[in-house]
Amino acid sequence: MGMLTILIVLPLVGMLLALVLPGKNPAVIRWMTVGVTVAQLAVFLAGVLPGYQAEAGAFRLVEQVQWIRLDLGDLGLLNIEYHLGMDGMSLVLTLLSVIIFPIAALSSFTIKKRIKAYFALFLLLDASIIGVFLALDFFLFYIFYEFMLLPMFFLIGLWGGARREYAALKFFLYTLFGSVFMLLIMVGLAFSFTDPVLTESLGRPVFTFDFLHMMGDGAGNLTNMVPDSLFSVTGELWGIGARDLAFWVLFIGFAIKVPSVPVHTWLPDAHVEAPTPISVILAGILLKVGGYGIIRICYGIFPETGFANANIVAIIGVVSILYAALVAMAQKDLKSLIAYSSVSHMGFVLLGIAGLNATGMNGAVFQMFNHGIVSAALFLIVGVLYDRTHDRQIANFRGLWHRAPRYTVVVIIAFFSSLGLPGLNSFVSEMLVLFGSFNGEMVMKIVPGLAVLGILFGAVYYLRTFRKMFFGEFAYSGKESIEKLTDLNGREYLMLVPLCILIVLFGILPGLILDLQDSSVSELTTQIVTTANYLMAP
Repeated sequence: MGMLTILIVLPLVGMLLALVLPGKNPAVIRWMTVGVTVAQLAVFLAGVLPGYQAEAGAFRLVEQVQWIRLDLGDLGLLNIEYHLGMDGMSLVLTLLSVIIFPIAALSSFTIKKRIKAYFALFLLLDASIIGVFLALDFFLFYIFYEFMLLPMFFLIGLWGGARREYAALKFFLYTLFGSVFMLLIMVGLAFSFTDPVLTESLGRPVFTFDFLHMMGDGAGNLTNMVPDSLFSVTGELWGIGARDLAFWVLFIGFAIKVPSVPVHTWLPDAHVEAPTPISVILAGILLKVGGYGIIRICYGIFPETGFANANIVAIIGVVSILYAALVAMAQKDLKSLIAYSSVSHMGFVLLGIAGLNATGMNGAVFQMFNHGIVSAALFLIVGVLYDRTHDRQIANFRGLWHRAPRYTVVVIIAFFSSLGLPGLNSFVSEMLVLFGSFNGEMVMKIVPGLAVLGILFGAVYYLRTFRKMFFGEFAYSGKESIEKLTDLNGREYLMLVPLCILIVLFGILPGLILDLQDSSVSELTTQIVTTANYLMAP
């Protein structure tokens, strides 16, 4: 069994253990889950990372096994493979996942009901997310993508707040909308590309779901494309270029996950109603699936449409940055403020992608990683406060610095990182995005210039919130007893201190991550631009 498969299988084994272990002692299930997620992190650091050659650029640690082969008669064969691989982008996002899940497992100790079901779904979600970042077969990717939907739906709907059913249903419908159309395009793509090696060896056309066959040879040639197929260069659907239509349908589906304005409205509801650990996973990891899908699938398979519409993608990114930042400034609930801040900062990912150069694309991937670390810390900060008071209203707290000084230090680090303070991690990725977008293919240079306003607005709502909640004499006007407002406990230190260390570490030494991703992200960007120019040539 390969190392990548072990990363997926470990949480599945943990899920089975959660179901069979006796529920009379919930501490056993809780610590088992922590142990499984820590083991997953250890496998990555000791088994995956040493075997990955960052300078190689191409996919490494590839695991490929023939899975399903369907005989289509005169048409040929349809081949589906268990195909996993890791490049710089999937490496960084997998690293983010194995960092966040142990922290979310510790945060889940506050869950008191249906312990077995909760942790089983939690670990299923873990395996599904890792699978999405590693799958190189579209069919396999889609299975993992759909399996993320089910546990998240139940984790919000059963363990969330007062409006949990509404939030879970809204999340489900939004995500399902994108998934249904993705399925149709996936099938069309499978019949538009063949596996040349299998086709030659078997003497019949062998259609494939493999991403690598759909992305071309790196020199601009789609050598594996079936002539006159639906998603060939000349393919049309209802008088519209089929490849253009597919790009935008998939883009909308993944933009829902990012999420981008105007398909973002499910996120604030999901965050506000979700329990703290699920908000941590949702903001820290799940949203990155959207950015990953846009780069890997939308731009990787349909580069000419992405290249031709760079301005539109950039405008969507900037609108998300500014609109969500302005809405965040009006929030009175701390968790809602951070939810809208999350939408705003993920807008930088789209802006970096639209630049279509190595600087912007590296900035976009690094921004996903940094946002995952910072947003996890921010939602844990809200959870610490809510666990003590069952209150998230900003106006109800005053002078918390005096009551919880160590908690305040953590808040300072997370707030200042999110608002882009130099020396902390978010500053580096946002600057890379801005540099890349100014030097990109976009005609409208004012677009990245407007994005700077999002950083200024972020400073406004974070500094104003910090002033209201932490400065002045201590006061609390909520319903709970003041005595419950205590400083961090040991478990909360284990959750928050590692994130704070990473925020500072990657702000001072961003090369620790950038060196892992740069070669393959730059290579992918070059391939996207080369293929786009080739396909758009007269």
